[in-house]
Amino acid sequence: MHWRKYCSLSIVLALMITACATPEQKAAKAAAQKAAQQKLQLDLAAQCDARTAELMQVQMQNPAFFTDPQNAKIAEEYRQKVNLPIFQSCYKLAWNNYVNQLRVEQLRSWEVRRRWDDDMNWMMFRPRLCRDIINGRTIVYRC
Repeated sequence: MHWRKYCSLSIVLALMITACATPEQKAAKAAAQKAAQQKLQLDLAAQCDARTAELMQVQMQNPAFFTDPQNAKIAEEYRQKVNLPIFQSCYKLAWNNYVNQLRVEQLRSWEVRRRWDDDMNWMMFRPRLCRDIINGRTIVYRC
């Protein structure tokens, strides 16, 4: 009786250990996620203004972008471009479009999955019944 308990505990422990990520894996995942987020920001900004997207890329690559005296002129241009109301409204519109596209893809995926589940329900779990009239009487039978 005790050996089953210890076997199940060791299996659960082994699964928990294999499910844990190392700090290097977590850091790599976080870096990839940050890079994807920055790429999305740049893509959305490029839809509105190419120069602002270039300035955003320079700002993302340089952590001391605003404090470096050599970048003072570029930093001021970046602030002016980003604070323009037309750019902000265009960026917001591009973001909303991106979010809505994700929602549409998710709804399509759910619809396809629902249809597939309904088809499988019909095919596997419900008996298919047919009706027929023989000698004036209606009969129901499995097809």
